[in-house]
Amino acid sequence: MSMTRIGSASRYLVHFFVISTALRYGLSPCVAQTTDPLGETPAAQSGPSPIPSSGQASENTQQSSPSSVVCGPAHLGRCLKDIAQDQAGIWTSPLRLHPKDALWLVPFAGATAVAIHYDPRARQELGYDQSRIDASNTISAFGSYYATIGAGGTVYLIGRLTHNEHLAETGRLGTEAVIDAALVAGALKLATNRERPDEGDGTGGFWPHGTRTFSTSFPSGHAIGSWALARVIAAEYANKPTQIGVYAFATTISVARVTSLKHFPSDALVGAVLGYLIGGYVIRHHAGQDFESGVSFVPTVNVSTHTFGAGVELRPGRLDLAKVARLTKRTLGRRSFPQVDTRSHSGDSSYDFMTPTTWKQAGRAK
Repeated sequence: MSMTRIGSASRYLVHFFVISTALRYGLSPCVAQTTDPLGETPAAQSGPSPIPSSGQASENTQQSSPSSVVCGPAHLGRCLKDIAQDQAGIWTSPLRLHPKDALWLVPFAGATAVAIHYDPRARQELGYDQSRIDASNTISAFGSYYATIGAGGTVYLIGRLTHNEHLAETGRLGTEAVIDAALVAGALKLATNRERPDEGDGTGGFWPHGTRTFSTSFPSGHAIGSWALARVIAAEYANKPTQIGVYAFATTISVARVTSLKHFPSDALVGAVLGYLIGGYVIRHHAGQDFESGVSFVPTVNVSTHTFGAGVELRPGRLDLAKVARLTKRTLGRRSFPQVDTRSHSGDSSYDFMTPTTWKQAGRAK
């Protein structure tokens, strides 16, 4: 491949590189699913705001926080809203790049460039073997959008029928991740218009004939969908056998798309990375979003002590403790909160977390 060809391909790599980079840091407040039930952040409040009692916190939360609505067959509007929010976060992600992203972005870009350079040679070395192509097509069919969305929907249905909320959540998030991945892949295919290995001269040209023809090689849709689904399942069931199994499945699908001469190695590589990142994005933004019925958060601020924090009320009768544990592990890790006061009333528990800070740290002007 000539340097001119590499330069031409690089124009189309820039777009998905910046998208995949910011997906890695997808916890941006602009698309976060958890919002302040009072409609404002502590820094925006004015005047003294003493810490409310647990009863006041419960009353304020009930008045200001609407009942949680989770994506599902009965709430398709919520599903569409979730996907729209995902897409907004994904396509605006270049605005949230950080210098430290170069630590993994540069190696990824280098690997992709090398893969694109050797794609034609890989195609030649594979040759043409009809039996191998047929077998690869059979295997890769399990990674199609129809199969992966159907798998997510089936897992969700089984979870609902067996009253296994964890399994149902896995199916719901897996389906959402595949849909998000399909939308991203479709847009990138339109932007790159790359010929498949079995099209044209077999070199995988980008826009080889201008707008007269349209090809859909870059990235691999099967790879991006299967890796998005695998990422969700691996996160929801964080044990080695499950993770090895789902990632082996996604890897097999990706390789099969290459050996079937439907995609080049670089198509599968980029599809796999983007699928993994999109699956992680969905997990971070939507996992456990329906546990609000068992817990309430009320932001608080105390001007006199220069502290801010939140009042938390737990309702054990309506709380899925296993789901809370998973969500806490994802979002808080090993962090702890200082100055914890615990009170109990009517079988429920309330906690006030106050962290000393300066107004500058809290986002206030000096």
